[in-house]
Amino acid sequence: MTDTPISRGRSHGARFALGTLLLAGAAAYAAAVPRAAGAQTGPPGRAAADTVEVFSGADVLETGQAELASALSELLPSAYFPRRQVADLTSGVRPFRLRGVSADHTLVLVNGKRRHATAVVHTLGAGAFPGASGVDMNALPLQAIDRVEVGRGGGATRHGADAIAGVIDLRLRNTVSAPEFIASVGHHFPDEWDDDGLRYDFSGNWGLGVGRGGVLNLTGAFSQRQPTNRAGADGRDQVRPGDADFVDRGLVILKHNEVAQPNHLWGDGESSNFMLFANFELPLAAAGDGRGGAELYAFGGYSRRRDRHADFFVRSMDDRNWPGIHPLGFLPRFDADTRDVSLVTGFRRGFEADAGAGSEADGGAGWRWDLSAQYGSNRVDHDLFDTLNPSLGPCLEAACAPGADGIPGTADDPGISNRTRFSTGALENHQLLANADVGRRIETGLGAGPLRVALGATFRLDSYRILAGEPASRVDGFHPTQSGGIAAAGSQRFTGFRPEETGIWHRSSYSLHGQVDAPLLRPLLLSATGRYERFSDVGGALTGKLGLRVAFSGAAAFRASASTGFRPPALSQSRYGHVTAGRREDPDEPGAIDRFETGTFSVDAPEARAVGAAPLRGERSRSVSAGFALAPADGLRFTIDGYATEVADAILLSNPLAEGASGLVDHLLAGFAAESVRFFANAIDLRSYGVDAALTWRRRLGDASRLELGASAGWGQVRGRCPEDDIAACAKENEALRDESFRIYDGFDVYFLEEGRPDWRGRFNAGFASGAFEIGLGANVYGAQEELRALGVGEHPHRIRLLEPKVAFDARVHVDVAEGWRLTVGGENLFDAFPTRVDAFGGIFPYRSFSAMGFNGRYLYARLEAGAF
Repeated sequence: MTDTPISRGRSHGARFALGTLLLAGAAAYAAAVPRAAGAQTGPPGRAAADTVEVFSGADVLETGQAELASALSELLPSAYFPRRQVADLTSGVRPFRLRGVSADHTLVLVNGKRRHATAVVHTLGAGAFPGASGVDMNALPLQAIDRVEVGRGGGATRHGADAIAGVIDLRLRNTVSAPEFIASVGHHFPDEWDDDGLRYDFSGNWGLGVGRGGVLNLTGAFSQRQPTNRAGADGRDQVRPGDADFVDRGLVILKHNEVAQPNHLWGDGESSNFMLFANFELPLAAAGDGRGGAELYAFGGYSRRRDRHADFFVRSMDDRNWPGIHPLGFLPRFDADTRDVSLVTGFRRGFEADAGAGSEADGGAGWRWDLSAQYGSNRVDHDLFDTLNPSLGPCLEAACAPGADGIPGTADDPGISNRTRFSTGALENHQLLANADVGRRIETGLGAGPLRVALGATFRLDSYRILAGEPASRVDGFHPTQSGGIAAAGSQRFTGFRPEETGIWHRSSYSLHGQVDAPLLRPLLLSATGRYERFSDVGGALTGKLGLRVAFSGAAAFRASASTGFRPPALSQSRYGHVTAGRREDPDEPGAIDRFETGTFSVDAPEARAVGAAPLRGERSRSVSAGFALAPADGLRFTIDGYATEVADAILLSNPLAEGASGLVDHLLAGFAAESVRFFANAIDLRSYGVDAALTWRRRLGDASRLELGASAGWGQVRGRCPEDDIAACAKENEALRDESFRIYDGFDVYFLEEGRPDWRGRFNAGFASGAFEIGLGANVYGAQEELRALGVGEHPHRIRLLEPKVAFDARVHVDVAEGWRLTVGGENLFDAFPTRVDAFGGIFPYRSFSAMGFNGRYLYARLEAGAF
């Protein structure tokens, strides 16, 4: 009987002894073992200069997470996927960060093909990297995944832009199999908060045989999640002055008004998700060994997700409310409807079906080739409900806003009644690619084997589109507030996109790349890769990569690589703008009213150019990595990998340049209605460096039992290029404001970039399986985080609050209750650990939303699987 690894298990960490785990019952964990990845001209298991960490589809499922990005954040210590709150669309489409850098520095592939990015621009809630637009990995069903390969070396030379932090390749299932179904239900049971967050998930997979040797693998999934809430009670006046509840540490001690508490939402929003994916392969011709024949393939999917998240509560007595519409105030809700479509189709010969383009099959002579075309799109329609437009007055039935002349019934009336739901616009991102890859072995008679050569070319079209919101979401109806003042214009708390901000923008690009792997000596492999890429709007760039692998014996190997990379500004960064317009009392002329604008201006907007915005340059990067793998005994393996990456001219959203910040800013904005201006800029230079390590041990206990132990950890830091003795000063100055050294990315942002995520994470795990029974126990440990606060308005930020290290324990049990039926019960965060309590805003927001561990508390779940195991 072979020593089969336990393939269904947790990947968690804890800061406690493995012996304690075993005494507690020993967990069944599928330790995800890093292994040497194949060169782009070889299958995954082939010796090469890069390291790829591989997780099976079972590993992903057994995290207990229902979202792919959440599962990967459990499996990868260097991943960061916090649950940001009150962040507009970012609350539903959260950015996934790897190795401390931006979400758009990680390239995501599906079956070796580039995945398109989300249309969402993370202007809020992106933490240290505002303005990023990464890939929405939660648009793929978990059950469709055969394995996940995470490349630790820089991949920009091989795969192109966005691969600065690494490459995540999602390999889809491609086998014929009987139908499999999974149904799960889970619920949060925290000790100090109400039980909430009911979630249920249904998915199925079926691998159908097609023709002679073909396969059509289908996966469908549906999930529904109810919201969680960890907000404290609001101790402010609500309906009238003096009616505030008496509140202590977020709890109502004495009630004085009719407003139910908590009136804010601080937790996960409501979400429903439908996904359908397919993977098709059909041999068209057979080679002698059955692997070198031509093959037709196609894969892709459709998903639709509805996310509902809340903004800050608006009290009844607030001038942004009309009590006749919302007598007790209102909690604005975002309703994001995300639709994602992808399709890849192509022909290949001599490339392994599960190794992707550029991975040449073993055996056979001559050229191998892969020709493909693909399309991907992501659209997000954005609505607001449970809100209103204060400037349209208290009328829901008939229009009563007077227009600019202040007199109802005249020609300038907007003619729009107020409402509680608005369509605020939509965002679209489209990508179209054509790829050609060829490769072959060349016998030279030198070295320890043939040269492995790969060549490729790509043509790519990108487009980005912004659609306007309905007029009621952005109009100023000129109705005074309930107290007689100037009303805010537009839907609260997100106004619709204005017509001048809308449009559709395009970019074309092409690239050429080549790679050579040369086994000079039997233990030594050298690899060289080059790439030229040219973009229609920002020009071209030449990048390269060198790597080596030295095999000291069958049980030890060393790998190292150095590479350069280039990432152009995303179309969304070059074109995105969202500005709120309104009226205010003129500060220079008492009694006079003037118009103002505030928000994010596109880099080519006159207001942004006036304060120093310039056309965006591409980001350039340099990366080095090195790793060592050791397998000194059967079942025992240790790996350690270090990395360092520098990114020059990182693109970020600037701080607001506002009136009153300096005399020069006031002067530059004097000719505009702009009160505050943000824009995208090449704001800072970054350095990211760290170490990842993993240790696994497997042992068979008799004929029917197996034991596995594993430990892994990741340590990493990010540094901005700023003077070490002055965290309030950043290296990248606004050229237009150089005389006053006004910083477009200030010390608060730099400090948050460097300290806003844990420097380290670790996990220990253990697993025991015997026959039809498996039991598991594991945990995650999260290192300390810091936050920086200003002591007062206008002061330099210098108060540091430490978010302490935390540990979350997990457990699960599998039982095969009958042939083809498996029952799993498990729990996440069993001891109900929470991040350090900060009680911000009078205790309304008790936990920081950038906490790596989240703050939903204990989660218990059950899962029933039907099929062949």
